[in-house]
Amino acid sequence: MNTLSIRQAGVAAVVFALAGCATNPTVRPTQPAPWAALTSPTAAMEIVVSDICLTAVRENRPVEALALDHWLRPVPPRTTGSPLAVAAWRLASYSDVYVMALPDGGCSASVEAGDPKALNDAAVGLLAKHGDFRRGETLVAEDHSRTAWCTGEADRPLVVALAQANKARMAGGRRPALITNVFRAAGARPGFCPPTA
Repeated sequence: MNTLSIRQAGVAAVVFALAGCATNPTVRPTQPAPWAALTSPTAAMEIVVSDICLTAVRENRPVEALALDHWLRPVPPRTTGSPLAVAAWRLASYSDVYVMALPDGGCSASVEAGDPKALNDAAVGLLAKHGDFRRGETLVAEDHSRTAWCTGEADRPLVVALAQANKARMAGGRRPALITNVFRAAGARPGFCPPTA
C-alpha cells in the first residue's frame, strides 16, 4: 500500500484546491498559477507582500481584486488569527499564508513557515520596487522584532511594518515567521519613521 507523508498529502490537497480555482467561473485570475508558492515560503511571501499588499496600498487598489487575481481564495477573517482583519484570503501553500484587508485601508500579510530572517531580508529587498523606503524604528519583544520602513513624504508616507518571529519561540505557538503590515499614514509623518532628508 502506497501512503503519503503528511506533508505530501497537504501539498496534494493544496494542488487540488488550486486546480479548483481554475474551474470556478466567478474567479478568473490573469496571473500565472503560483506553483512555486506551494512549497516555497519565499515565493509565497513575494506574492502576498509585493504583488498584493504593497501594490494595493501604494496604488490605492482593492485588496480583494489583487488577491483573487493572484489565485488566493476567500476565508473567514477569524481563521487568520488577526483581530483587525475585515476580510481575508489564503494562498495555496503547504503552510498558512494569508492576506488581510484592514479597516483603515491597509493590508496585512502573514507567512507561517520558513526562516524568519531570510523572509524578512527578502521582503526588505522587494521594497525598492514600490518606492524609496528608509529604515525606521525597530522594536524588540520576546517572541518577535518589528521594524518600520517608510517612504520619504512628510505627510502620509507609505509605511511597511515587518514583524519577524524569534525562531526559537516559533515552536511554542502559532506565530507566523513573518507578518507584514502595509498602510498609508493618516497625516503627518509618524515618529517611528526616520526623519525626512
